[in-house]
Amino acid sequence: MKVYIIRHGESETNVKGIWAGWLDANLTEQGKEDAKLAKEVLSGVKFDKVYSSDLKRAMQTASICAPDYEVETSALIREINVGTLAGKESNSLSEEDKKVYSEFGYKSVGGESLDEFNERVLNFKSMLEGKNYQNVAVFAHAGVLRRFLYSVLETTIPIKNFCCKNCTVIVFEFDNSNWKLHSLINVK
Repeated sequence: MKVYIIRHGESETNVKGIWAGWLDANLTEQGKEDAKLAKEVLSGVKFDKVYSSDLKRAMQTASICAPDYEVETSALIREINVGTLAGKESNSLSEEDKKVYSEFGYKSVGGESLDEFNERVLNFKSMLEGKNYQNVAVFAHAGVLRRFLYSVLETTIPIKNFCCKNCTVIVFEFDNSNWKLHSLINVK
């Protein structure tokens, strides 16, 4: 099985530099163009199943990239819950605070810990393992892409060293209980 995980297109919160987490945000016009580029990358693939985060920016990306498919939404592939930081400007935090949140999560501000977020994403990954699909599309968020990648590679990569632009497509293969990274495509 090949699993294509696609980050959503540019959202209003991306442009404004706002912490989003579970906050709903629409795609910008650029985000819609990003999604059209991702659609081109995916154009030769016939999907057996299409999943999307239940947040607007991912669902809008799915509707542009996979317009002929029925999309099943799942809260398991939402971005990490950033608690009371949702809606705040990201530059309002000190570098030290950002480092603490990136290492431990957002439990202290009413959101999720990294362990909770990892568990949620890994539950989705385990659910896929029980399916008999050839190709699956998953429209999600940067955090979900990272968590999936880290679990497959069995390591973490500092965010600054991992290019995950809007509409990045990461393809994984699952065969005989083994996950492998197949490819990573930045559409811009």
